[in-house]
Formats: sequence, structure tokens, C-alpha cells
Amino acid sequence: MVDPLELGYDIGGNAVALALPGILWAAWFLLAFEHDAFASSVGFGRKAFWLLLPGALAASLALLPIAPVTNDWLAISFAGAVFPLFAIALAFDRFAPPRRRSLIAFVSGLVVLTGLLLGLVLPIGGPFVTSAAGALGASVGGTQDLLVAVVATVLAAAAVAVARGPTGRALGALFGLTAGVVVLTFAFSAAIPGVGIEENFPAYLVPPIGAGVVAAALAGYVVPRREALALPLAFAASTFGVLVGADVLRQPPLYNGGPSGLYTIGGAGVLDLVYLSGLLGLVSAYGMHRLLGRGFAPVGDPAPPETVAPTARLVRAYKAGLAGRVDESLADAAAAARDAALQAGRLLGRPPPPDDRPWDGLPVPGWIVSDSANLDSAARARPTDAREGYRGWLTARWMVHVGRELGARRFGSVGRRAAAFGIDLAVVTLPAIAIWAALCATFSGGLTALLESVAFNAAAYGFVAVAFLYFVLAETVAGTTVGKGLLGLVVRDRALGRPGFLSLLVRNAPLLPALTVLGIGGPVAVAFLVKAGAAGGAVLDGVVLPGGLLAFVATLGFVVGGLALLGSFGILLMVLSAERQRLGDLLAGTWVVRR
Repeated sequence: MVDPLELGYDIGGNAVALALPGILWAAWFLLAFEHDAFASSVGFGRKAFWLLLPGALAASLALLPIAPVTNDWLAISFAGAVFPLFAIALAFDRFAPPRRRSLIAFVSGLVVLTGLLLGLVLPIGGPFVTSAAGALGASVGGTQDLLVAVVATVLAAAAVAVARGPTGRALGALFGLTAGVVVLTFAFSAAIPGVGIEENFPAYLVPPIGAGVVAAALAGYVVPRREALALPLAFAASTFGVLVGADVLRQPPLYNGGPSGLYTIGGAGVLDLVYLSGLLGLVSAYGMHRLLGRGFAPVGDPAPPETVAPTARLVRAYKAGLAGRVDESLADAAAAARDAALQAGRLLGRPPPPDDRPWDGLPVPGWIVSDSANLDSAARARPTDAREGYRGWLTARWMVHVGRELGARRFGSVGRRAAAFGIDLAVVTLPAIAIWAALCATFSGGLTALLESVAFNAAAYGFVAVAFLYFVLAETVAGTTVGKGLLGLVVRDRALGRPGFLSLLVRNAPLLPALTVLGIGGPVAVAFLVKAGAAGGAVLDGVVLPGGLLAFVATLGFVVGGLALLGSFGILLMVLSAERQRLGDLLAGTWVVRR
């Protein structure tokens, strides 16, 4: 007989699990794109959105091996854990500056908390927990939960007690919220051998939603007049709390409990609780922020304004004209023309021109200079005639075109960028091929056992993560990669400065599908070449071709075809883009220019 309550519970749990990611993404989209300045001021604006949605989806198979544990390997998923942790680290500048000192202080406290709690859940603490359970007359599991709660509460209280100043109070609040999420997550989760770590519906909703509500309620007391900082506090506490309470404290019992495996923190990617809990905390705090009637003025020190593309201003001017706001349309059109001149001057290395003569020093005909002055004068007059506004917009469009053509010679050509990417692929792939070949040659089992082995899979998935980090870290440290540097190319933002770390993460996230094709297909091709041997070959013109060679050629064809398809999409975008930008450049607001 069907139990209607259990059936309803199962249906509700499955419906929430399926709908939750979309609901969270939609809520964050509204926050980031309706209130961009506000969202960016707390560390979760449009670039963070691009990183944690399309970027995380593209990074689904990027797993960074951390260390071997007995016969297993421990790894961390870029989609499910690394990208959210990067977002938190960058947000520290907003709610607990200076970032480096605050991060060191918080992570040090979290390490102490995690170490003490691990002592309770690992076998080394078993006798103590058992004796405590006997003294309390409770079960071992219940006593363990109680001891975890006591230790976390004591440390959280100590952190809050010693907090001083706005930054100290923010760190104390973050540590206290994180400890609370750790306790609840540990109590609600369980390690199931052969399955992983599970936390049932609706229990897994309670810690992050609670963190968001509490953070929003207490934010005004923690950092006065900066209540919006509840959003990053809730995201960070929920992410770290689930990371420690579930993945760190519950994962050790899974090790060495059967066949060797690759255990991954955040392994379910965008469906993992580490990933989803941060968004749940963020959206809950955002909802409370709206419910309490708090405004959306940016908080903290104003961030440096980002340079807007002249074409984007033109589009804005056109939309304002269609809506009948002629004065606004003309003002945006004049700003687009001015930006085009300033951008061309920056790209060509000209000194900054006078404010009233943006085209000075540029090789342009005289009518450009006079029309620019007339356009600025018309914009200051704030006309209401639609024909005047449209004529001004057409003039600005020509000026933007002229400025774009002047600066185009500075952008890296499509051919040069493709060659640079080929060199960079060789830099990261050749050492990987040597590692894959060595693993194949030294493995004692057959091909099937090799493909299923933990070390082989760690090397395959790890390549995707390491190759991605190569591009991001090289451009962060040097502003270029080996391939780009050899061909005289550098990565710059629209002001020709070094892009920030978040921008470079977003910029390189679209490379992850290509790196995944190479990281999954490459080691399989090497395995076929080294391990498959001559069995099952085909006859061509009387010559027997080894089966391993045929499989190698077929797999290599898949890799080359996949790279060619993805590369052609990037090349097409660069050809169609006015500033030779691929998808990552468009999302991050970056250029690749000649040195």
C-alpha cells in the first residue's frame, strides 16, 4: 500500500532538487543585473555571476587532485567548490578589508575548528566519544553530534568575544555563522559507502537559509550602515560551513571502505551542496534585505568605474531615442563618440587630450573634430526634437566607427592569437602526455583496468584543472602566457591596465570545454596506443593494422575534431567582434593587444 505522506515527501523533495538551481540562478540574475552597482559592491555582481553559472557549468569535469589517502585519491571540483571559494576570497575585500590579513585570520581559525572536530570523528577520538556516550547514557552518534556542537559553539563565542573594529566584528560574525552551519550540516548529513555524503530534504535547506536570515538580521549591528554585507557573509558562511560539516567531517569514513576511488569535494558540480548552499545563503539574505525595506545603494568604498565600450553606449542611446528620451539619447551618443576617441588614443599610445578636444593628436579629418564639438554642444542643449536626436546618433555612430578603425591595428590578429593558443596548448599538454604515457607503461593490468584506475582518472581530470590554472595564473602574474608572450601579445582591460583576478577567471572559463575534450580524450588515446596492442586489428590492402593503433587514431580524431569545432566558434566571435574579442573577453571586458 502506498503511503501518501511518504509519496508526497518524495515528490516534494525531487521537485525542489530539480527546481532549486534554476530558482537560485534566476534570483541572483535579478540581483546582479537589476542592481549591478549594489551587487558588485558586495562582491556578487555580473562577473561573479558569469563565473559561478556558465563558468561552473563549463568546469564540470575539472577536478584538481589534492593528495592520495590510503588507496584513494582526494580531489576538489572547480565547479562545486573552487569557483565558490574564489568568489568568497575576492569578496573579503568588500566586507573585511584588507583581504589578505582577514583571509589568513579566518582560515587559521577555521583550520583550528576543523582540526578539533576531526579529532572527534576520526578513529583517534573514538574512545573519548564512546566513554562520553556511556557517561551521558546516549548513543555514540548523538554524543558525537553534541560534542561537535559544544566545540564549535565555544570557538565561535571566543571569536566573537575577541573581535574588535568593523573588520574584526565582520570576521567574528562570519566565524560564528560558519560554526552554526557546520554543526547543523554535520547533524543532518551522513556518509554512505558506495554512494557518498547525503543530506535529505528538507534538512539541507535549513543551514544556508538560516545563515541568510541571521546574517540579514544582525548585519546592521555587525557593521553599522552596511547591512548589505549580509549577502557575502551568508554566502561565505554557508559555503565554508557545508564544506567542513559535510565534505571534510563526513568523508573520512568513506576512505578505504572498498575499491579504490576518486573522492571529490564538491564533486556534484553545480548540483553539489557546497555550491548550492552558498547561493541559498546569498539569495536568502537578499530576500531578507528586500523584505526589511533596505535600499540598493552601493556599500563601502566606491569601486573604480569600469570603462564602457563605445558600442554599448551607442546601443543605450538608440534605446533611449526609441523610448522618446531624446535628451538622454543625445547625451549617450555624445559620450559614445568621446569614448571612441579616448579609446583610440589609449590604444595608439597617445597622451590624454584636453577634455573639450578628445580627438586631438589622432590622425582624423577636420570634420570629425568639428562634428564632435557640434555633437557636444547639441547634447548640452538637451533638445526634445526626435529628428535632432537621430541626426546626433548617426553622427556618433560614424565617430565610433572611425575610432574603432584607428584602434583596430593594436588588437592581436586572429591568426596570431590562434597560434599563441596552439603554443600554450603544447606547453600544458606535452608534459601531460609524458605523465599519461608513464602511467600506462607502468600499470600492470590490462586496458580496461587502466581506464578504471584512480591514478589514471586523476591524471585525466587533473589536466583540465591544471591547464585552466596555467592560463589564469600566467595572465595574473605576467599579464600574458608563454604563447602570447612569444608572439608579442598581452591581456589588458579596457583601460589598458592589468585585469583583476575575477576578470581573468571569467575570461578563461570558456576555454574549459576545449581543455576537457583534450583532458579526457588525450589520455584515452595514449592508453590505446600504449596498452591496446595488435589484437583485433583490421586489414587494409593486405596490411594488418593493430587494433590499438586504430583506436588511437579514432580517439585522436575525436580530440582534434572537438578542438577544431570549439576553436572555430571562438575564431568566428573574434572575426565578428569589433575589438577581436572571444566569448571570455566579451564577458570579462578584456582585450588581447600587441605589446
